[in-house]
Amino acid sequence: MFKKLMPFVSVVLALTFVLAACAPAAATAAPAAVEPTKAEAAAPAAEAGKLAVGIVLPTKDEPRWVQDETRFKDALKAAGYDVEILFSQGDSAKEASNVEALIAKGIKVLIICPQDGKAAAAAVEKAKAAGVKVIAYDRLITNTDAVDFFATFNSFNVGKAQGQFLVDKAGDGKGLPLYLYAGAASDNNAFVFFAGAWSVLQPKVADGTFVIKNSSEAVALQGKAELTRDEQAKIIGQITTNWDFAVAKTLAEQNLTAAKAEDKGNVFILAPNDGTARSIADTFAADKDVKSYVVTGQDAEKASVQYVIDGKQSMTVFKDVRTLVKDAITTAVAFLKGETPQAPGKENNGKIDVPATESEVVTVTKENVKAVLIDSGYYPASEFTGLDAAAAAPAAPTAPAAEAGKLAVGIVLPTKDEPRWVQDETRFKDALKAAGYDVEILFSQGDSAKEASNVEALIAKGIKVLIICPQDGKAAAAAVEKAKAAGVKVIAYDRLITNTDAVDFFATFNSFNVGKAQGQFLVDKAGDGKGLPLYLYAGAASDNNAFVFFAGAWSVLQPKVADGTFVIKNSSEAVALQGKAELTRDEQAKIIGQITTNWDFAVAKTLAEQNLTAAKAEDKGNVFILAPNDGTARSIADTFAADKDVKSYVVTGQDAEKASVQYVIDGKQSMTVFKDVRTLVNDAITTAVAFLKGETPQAPGKENNGKIDVPATESEVVTVTKENVKAALIDSGYYKASDFKGLE
Repeated sequence: MFKKLMPFVSVVLALTFVLAACAPAAATAAPAAVEPTKAEAAAPAAEAGKLAVGIVLPTKDEPRWVQDETRFKDALKAAGYDVEILFSQGDSAKEASNVEALIAKGIKVLIICPQDGKAAAAAVEKAKAAGVKVIAYDRLITNTDAVDFFATFNSFNVGKAQGQFLVDKAGDGKGLPLYLYAGAASDNNAFVFFAGAWSVLQPKVADGTFVIKNSSEAVALQGKAELTRDEQAKIIGQITTNWDFAVAKTLAEQNLTAAKAEDKGNVFILAPNDGTARSIADTFAADKDVKSYVVTGQDAEKASVQYVIDGKQSMTVFKDVRTLVKDAITTAVAFLKGETPQAPGKENNGKIDVPATESEVVTVTKENVKAVLIDSGYYPASEFTGLDAAAAAPAAPTAPAAEAGKLAVGIVLPTKDEPRWVQDETRFKDALKAAGYDVEILFSQGDSAKEASNVEALIAKGIKVLIICPQDGKAAAAAVEKAKAAGVKVIAYDRLITNTDAVDFFATFNSFNVGKAQGQFLVDKAGDGKGLPLYLYAGAASDNNAFVFFAGAWSVLQPKVADGTFVIKNSSEAVALQGKAELTRDEQAKIIGQITTNWDFAVAKTLAEQNLTAAKAEDKGNVFILAPNDGTARSIADTFAADKDVKSYVVTGQDAEKASVQYVIDGKQSMTVFKDVRTLVNDAITTAVAFLKGETPQAPGKENNGKIDVPATESEVVTVTKENVKAALIDSGYYKASDFKGLE
């Protein structure tokens, strides 16, 4: 077992004290993929030699890495060293450019957690050539001699702890259904975690305790106690979540759809980390044939700690980031002083034995959560509800409960993981504060059950008006019916809630015209061409807007498919229906079922990769792509751009997210549909204020939700291209010119 590093200089002593005392920063998912971090956008370039340490982390879209960012900044500031932290947003090319940017600024030490351990080798070799010391952080960089140190947790023991937990819970059972899930096939850690879990699970598969239900490759290899890397890769290829919540959910749904009732019952689930564990747990919990489940996790994310307390996640493996950050910085300080850092262990990366520290890990369950995470000072008790009142201070809610009647408006938005909704949150807060009304805004994080509990919590606080953008328009009906029963006025925001009479108003954009604008853009760019490859992508099948957007696009694309301008390449259902100008809801659903991105960047990327793999070279060339929104557009565009047989592409978008506006300026995204959130927020608040005053809000339109005609306002939209981006977004005051590069 590896020994703890002992501080050996006064700077490190001070640093250790600071790290031991600090509490973690809020692990809220940050805005979008390639949106500049504060360090990238605001910090002036350091003078040559002044910037001592550069750090590259994988993504700002997972709470774990946001937490690490905060701890690194605090610790290096305390140690007296300048630092710049950049995020690669799941993109190895972005990671490489981040490393090059830091080298150019004169860093002496690079701390990097690679997106892809193999792909990162080229970037760190450039660092080595520039005389920069390289510390691989948490994930190993493979097949290179350019790594000077590896600061990590004992990843094998993480997987072993997960597997052992399942074994312990299985007891003397026999024939228990076992579902396996893994991280990303590009991440070396995913293999090490899986190897650790397999080391304890495989003997219990061999003796009949468990029966693997979702991997034919794992079944074929279940007699082998130790797997080769290639054998692991075969299994992981079937069970990878890519460390992504939505991919995990989709895979779990596919597994459960394929499984028979007898393959369910009381199930055991190896989930690789906390984010995927929550998605998988929610999916299994919703299946009527699953009686109970035991599910693992990793990282002790706040959301999963609450799941553990609530009994919705069985365990999480706690990796104390304070220790890992301390190890990385202790090593960096040693390098900066010209010393050789202490290395109690080593890790072979395929080319060299890399000096390493490996911190140990702790299994956290409902029984020991307080002792491990609260009493240690890692989290304050106030972050959670349901902790044992006799052993801990009562948990405080996220915001102080308002006095009865004081909290006028409650708002529920779909997720904080998309920039669009973070932007809406800010505008709502500012506008309602200016109007003199108290408001509480909650996020459902893509979970209809969470959405329902958010609505109930707001009702209990005495709100008079509920503004809600539903995760699933149909599922949200039950929640708003409770609001109606409590005398609360309900405003559906941006997305319609269907099949209920409990919706009083609908504030939205003209969603049909959004899709129509996207389709018309493709038609205009096609000109007089014939036989042009057309790839279709849509939003989430649970979102009514996805259908309306698609209907708008289809209204202008279908005639150009019928006349031979376009040839649909990625949907057999769309091809079968290409002769129909107007589709029924069921016909749309068949197409969307094949082309859904679930509004998720990773799902969009995976689907685009699958489409391009299946396509012949002649199905590529100069392609036209209907992408439903900006986040998916960037993922799809990057995927098509990387295909050698794609000569050019035209791709649509929606929402005018900052990252996509930059893509439009750079020529990487062809257009975006601008929906001025200021207008939509104003419409919603004007309506809410009217309700609060006992008045009837103005409703120039109406929208049928399957049960009633809902009074509605529908704001118009604007197509934004490289040519009019300044006029539409900068001159209008929506964004500042300083937010972007390359504006004329």
